[in-house]
Amino acid sequence: MTGPGRFPNPSWAWPQGGLDLLLQAVIRPDPALALAAARQWFATQDIDKAGFAEHRLLMAVAARFGQSLADLPAYPRLAGLQRMLWTKARMALREVQPPLAQIAGAGIPVMLLKGAARLAMNPGDQKSRISHDTDILVAPAQFAKALDILTAHRWQASTGESALCLTARLKTTRAVNLFYGHFGDIDLHQWGYGPTVALSQVEAALWQNTIPRRFLEVPVLVPAPEDRIAMALFSSARDAHAHSDWLVDCARVLTQESVDAVRLLSVLQKADLVPQARIALSYLGDHIGIAVPGLSELRAQRPGWSRSVSTALEMKPRGDWTPVSRLARGVAKQVRKATDGANTAAQALWLRGRLGKLPTDWQSRARSPGISPIALGQFRPGRYRIDLVLAVDLPGVRRRLELELNQTASHVTRLRCRTLLKRKGWYGLRFSGQVTIGQNGTLWLESRPAKTLRGADPAETERYGALQIQLLSATLRPLHV
Repeated sequence: MTGPGRFPNPSWAWPQGGLDLLLQAVIRPDPALALAAARQWFATQDIDKAGFAEHRLLMAVAARFGQSLADLPAYPRLAGLQRMLWTKARMALREVQPPLAQIAGAGIPVMLLKGAARLAMNPGDQKSRISHDTDILVAPAQFAKALDILTAHRWQASTGESALCLTARLKTTRAVNLFYGHFGDIDLHQWGYGPTVALSQVEAALWQNTIPRRFLEVPVLVPAPEDRIAMALFSSARDAHAHSDWLVDCARVLTQESVDAVRLLSVLQKADLVPQARIALSYLGDHIGIAVPGLSELRAQRPGWSRSVSTALEMKPRGDWTPVSRLARGVAKQVRKATDGANTAAQALWLRGRLGKLPTDWQSRARSPGISPIALGQFRPGRYRIDLVLAVDLPGVRRRLELELNQTASHVTRLRCRTLLKRKGWYGLRFSGQVTIGQNGTLWLESRPAKTLRGADPAETERYGALQIQLLSATLRPLHV
């Protein structure tokens, strides 16, 4: 067993302290050492102060040791926590089953990712693996059809976008998160890794090496063991502070299935995941004691210094951050996002608004009853210069304002504004810019929520609910090319 090394040695970013003890309790192969780690955690930590990231691991601890921990004062709390989390997970899966069956029934091959893939391979893990959201992957050619099935059955984007807006950006969207009711949560993916040419071979191999399974009585596909490890690193390693389920999933694959070391290294290299893999897999192999095929070859890989530094900063768990590492992590993350160009397409699809004072006679000029959608008139296809003047009722909290311009069957653009002041009451809101109208028909303005609300909490509604608007003027002038 080795301890944390100097920065940016891979071990610098390993989990430490209480998180390390919980991970040892869940995944250490030696049951006696794992139980000792669990007891040490309860002796040094307060379960009532644990957050959701720890709750996910505590559920796995309860599933692994059960009555072996019954003498601990915290055991009743642990057992109750496990029942509560398991119940929520079961309710979420109950909401997922019908649309999953409908998508598969429409002839669309469905691949499960992350926690759902683990449960499909090992149904017995349902008591130890929280799966409040279900990640499914369909081929890009089937993505729009699968999304239509979900939205037709009232699944809504967690971002608050309309179905038309979602459809408009499908070509650049890796995944869409959708909610239904209080517990339904699906991440619908069209790429496991991404659409770039550099990832095309990895993406094709992902579909070529699947394992057929049944999940919730629905025929599904599960990625090969090597792909499940690589995709866990791709999806979650840089956000290791959020939770550690992805690391447990990797450990389960390594201890329960046969992993091809040559293929694993090949996938990691082609998907540009070597820096993440060196940190995570060395933790599992060198610290936890799990046999990791190809670990020595992976150690011999030498990513560039800047990549190693950036990855170590982003993978270090939140509980181990210092003020300096927190700041450096934020910088590293923003630099990576800028380099990746992750938001380029999204930024091109919306207009920025400006808040200001309203004229004293604004109520007499209002052209709408205050409830959207608001019809702006009939327009022909083409490029237009648009100028909108609105009144918006602000709730007195800092928040993002979201609106959309749509036609009956197509999305035109998003309109966004942010208020950093706690403004309350009616204010002026103006949008100016260029838009492209793609078809003949009525143009509609609609106020949208900043995210889909799953309850009636007043504070949530103030921060994210759709705001009342009134249209004061709308000018659209054709741009002649």
